Amino acid sequence: METKTKIIIRRSSEWMNRLRNFKVIINGTEAGSLKNGATEEFSVEPGSNSIQCKVDWYSSKPFTIEVKEGETLYLRVGSGMKLYWPFFIAIIVGVFLVFHYKGKPERPEWLTPVTIVLLAPGVLYSLYYTTIGRKNYLVVQKDTKNVFA
Repeated sequence: METKTKIIIRRSSEWMNRLRNFKVIINGTEAGSLKNGATEEFSVEPGSNSIQCKVDWYSSKPFTIEVKEGETLYLRVGSGMKLYWPFFIAIIVGVFLVFHYKGKPERPEWLTPVTIVLLAPGVLYSLYYTTIGRKNYLVVQKDTKNVFA
């Protein structure tokens, strides 16, 4: 009986990437894709393997892993944007304040600095992942929470 050497990749279920499939690249070749919350199995050659996931022009850094003959390794892929929700809420509050006081004769003195404090970090965080941090947008790592691992 021949045992297969394989990698099982679990994709976290995430709100912001739910409509997009992640491409799975193993050793530079597209091996398949992962839907939101899905788990897929990929056969690999024993030895060193490089796993990378991509979505649009965003990606993960290559994750290199050693796989022994007949071994099954469990990996997990998810978003690297861990502070998405706090910044998203801050941007919504900042935009609400701007529109709430727009056209009113008496604008509070605190409105401009508070709006800057609310909007600037979220915009800079998004710009980082859209530009120089685009290869950190996804994170591939060992799946330590898998019951079979």
